[in-house]
Amino acid sequence: MRRSPFSHSPKKLSIDNLSSACAQVKDRASTQGVDALTTPPRKRDAAATRARILEAAQRAFSETGYSHTGIREIAGMAGTSSTLLLRYFGSKAGLFEAALTAAMPIDAVFAQPRETIGRSLAEALLDPANAVRPPLMIALAAGDPEAATIAAKVFESQTVAPVAKWLGGADGRARSLEMAMLATGLVSYLRQLPLRPPSPDEREHIVAWFAGAIQAIVDQTER
Repeated sequence: MRRSPFSHSPKKLSIDNLSSACAQVKDRASTQGVDALTTPPRKRDAAATRARILEAAQRAFSETGYSHTGIREIAGMAGTSSTLLLRYFGSKAGLFEAALTAAMPIDAVFAQPRETIGRSLAEALLDPANAVRPPLMIALAAGDPEAATIAAKVFESQTVAPVAKWLGGADGRARSLEMAMLATGLVSYLRQLPLRPPSPDEREHIVAWFAGAIQAIVDQTER
């Protein structure tokens, strides 16, 4: 009598057989590029993600402006999702405020010797390797009322007020504004306007002029 194909006895399942089968499946998955399915997900580094988002936002807001920059665009530049970006910063306006604040490291200015602050600031602003973004972010935000209000608030709290206190005197705020106007004008001219960059000799002349102008403001006694 012919045996039915279903009449044979199944192989007995053992721990050894199960382990061998699992190993074979994992090997096949690895060769097919799906090994990540068997690997636990890595924990997100919140600080690093936040820093990447801020850096991307500073670049975007200083190059294309507030009105022409979208959340998805910034998230893509940072290698993250717009959902996560909004979880960190709440809104595009919140991101702009955080990015502009982070781009104004005023403590770095105060760390310089007071008697040579003019030269130090001039060298920093004219160095192409330095990403001096606040003046461009502020200028390109002028067309949006909400962004302009944020820019004015951040500029006052992160630059004008601290520098005025550092300068001292009843005219400290006026002198702080003078320094801000000089720095903003220099950066905008050199980095935003499509003009020929200065030659090495011209650059040194500009550094000397700017350094002298800033140092004179810092050194002057109360008027």
